[in-house]
Amino acid sequence: MKPLSGKRIVITGAGGGLGAAYASHAASLGAAVIVNDIDPQAANGTAETIVAAGGQAIAHAGDISNWDFAETLMDSCIDHFGGLDGLINNAGILRPALIADITERDVRRMVEINLVGTIACARAAAIRMRQPGRGSIVNVASGSQAGDIGLGAYGATKAGVAAFTFSMAMELRDSGVRVNALSPLAETAMAKQNAHLMAMQSASRDVRYTKLPDPGINAPVACYLLSDEADQVHGQVVRIAGRQLSFVTHPTIAAPVIEGDWTFETVAHCFATVLKGRQQKLGLTFSGQLS
Repeated sequence: MKPLSGKRIVITGAGGGLGAAYASHAASLGAAVIVNDIDPQAANGTAETIVAAGGQAIAHAGDISNWDFAETLMDSCIDHFGGLDGLINNAGILRPALIADITERDVRRMVEINLVGTIACARAAAIRMRQPGRGSIVNVASGSQAGDIGLGAYGATKAGVAAFTFSMAMELRDSGVRVNALSPLAETAMAKQNAHLMAMQSASRDVRYTKLPDPGINAPVACYLLSDEADQVHGQVVRIAGRQLSFVTHPTIAAPVIEGDWTFETVAHCFATVLKGRQQKLGLTFSGQLS
């Protein structure tokens, strides 16, 4: 039996790029897939490709930032396939710009789709999964949640996705519904929008990528998180970057934690002594060794 046989999955933003790769791979592993995209032609194209390859897929186009549409999208999976077992919350947009150049319109639209849309779909899916007591939600985060030049607003939306994933996982603990986030890396049309800022980003952080992998490299990880084999993986951000697979650490209170009665003078002394040289690095970093 294939790993996703019998699973009914919704994948947003699946008209191309990473979403299309997730949808095609999930179908090849036995899942029945609802292919969502804001572009009806793109959604239909992915669904038709899956069906031509012998898989099950139906297109359902629409804007996931619309709260009511998110509800309808999840219901379409139940109506067509008889249930809802998984969601890959992939839909997102990128509007790269330096802080001085970014516009209010672009910031608001990224928040609407990347964050509000993710929350809307995850909420709608979780409500429908709780009653049968099973399901897997995979929200799509980004390494940019740690900060990137030219991606401040985009990274903020993805940091919000990670924070929402942690909170949702805590709330759904022991419900049978698992919630994780995936932090992928791929050469996509979205990534090409940011090509002119890549050199500035690479020069300012420890983790650097000279070449971005094909979107399909990420699909097995996303599909694993949907599968029953991942039934013990919950509340995590999983990073896939080419040949590198890892967890992304949750925000932590960094050691040392100094106790005291704080005045301006004692704070200044602490920063000049105990905390000197302990500021956290900017951007995405490695906390361990490659294996």
